[in-house]
Amino acid sequence: MPMEFDEAAKGRRSIRKYGKRRVENSIIEEILDLARYAPSSMNGQPWTFTVVRDDGTKRRLVEIKNKYCPIEKLEYRADFLQDASAIVVVCVDREKSFDREIENGVLAAATLMLAAYTRGLGSVYMSAYRKDEPAVAEAIREILAIPSRMEPISIIPLGYPDETPDPKNMAPIRGIISYECFDTQ
Repeated sequence: MPMEFDEAAKGRRSIRKYGKRRVENSIIEEILDLARYAPSSMNGQPWTFTVVRDDGTKRRLVEIKNKYCPIEKLEYRADFLQDASAIVVVCVDREKSFDREIENGVLAAATLMLAAYTRGLGSVYMSAYRKDEPAVAEAIREILAIPSRMEPISIIPLGYPDETPDPKNMAPIRGIISYECFDTQ
């Protein structure tokens, strides 16, 4: 029985360590079926999902992510991608995105990650683009033979977690809500 939304939203954590157990294609397809229900600009449903399992392709994605890793994120190297059972690359079709490529792709990726968590899988969000470094998306496009009209947006590794992160320390709700106008409290 799938878990309640509240439990999924509060329980999901970024997972970077995966066990050896293979995630079956049927489970990945269930997750991607749910991801396609994500909101999209003007209901364009512009996303595609490329599932990567090949070790050589995973290694090339690791190399790209590490090569273009911003200096402030160097402690978050992408080497762990190699251990994921599968990697899902979320792309969006520019023609169906209505100038909302990033938003559409991130919404699908977030839905994918919540669906994965409800099935006992771990994931972490990784960008497949950088506004200041278009070579990231171009390199990913080349590796996966992504057509030019499609934009790679997210890289989501999937696997059975081999770590249990601590619960999130959340900002107080009263400090992030304003009514009627922005409140600087």
